[in-house]
Amino acid sequence: MKKILIALSLSAFLVTGCATGGSVGDYAMGDDSAAIKAGRNQASAQLSRAELEQHRRQRQNVSEELALESQKRQNKRNEINGTMGTAASAVGLIGGIAGTAALIKAWF
Repeated sequence: MKKILIALSLSAFLVTGCATGGSVGDYAMGDDSAAIKAGRNQASAQLSRAELEQHRRQRQNVSEELALESQKRQNKRNEINGTMGTAASAVGLIGGIAGTAALIKAWF
């Protein structure tokens, strides 16, 4: 039983080691900048003006979407806080009415 577990563990370790690798993220600290510099002047690394404009539009769209989501969250929070404030005011009003009724009752 132990031999089977050891064999399975080793085979899983080997398969994991073989399956990973091949990206810039797998290089050591100094090697990643060398890989980036080597790929910088390749034709596949060059962007056309249209692609560059598309990337800029996409970044602008993402920024606008994030701002819109933030505004939606703020509006929702303000709506909830307003509702909670109204409920607290209603409870305070009811308490005030009950207190006034108790004073009137105590006077008479």
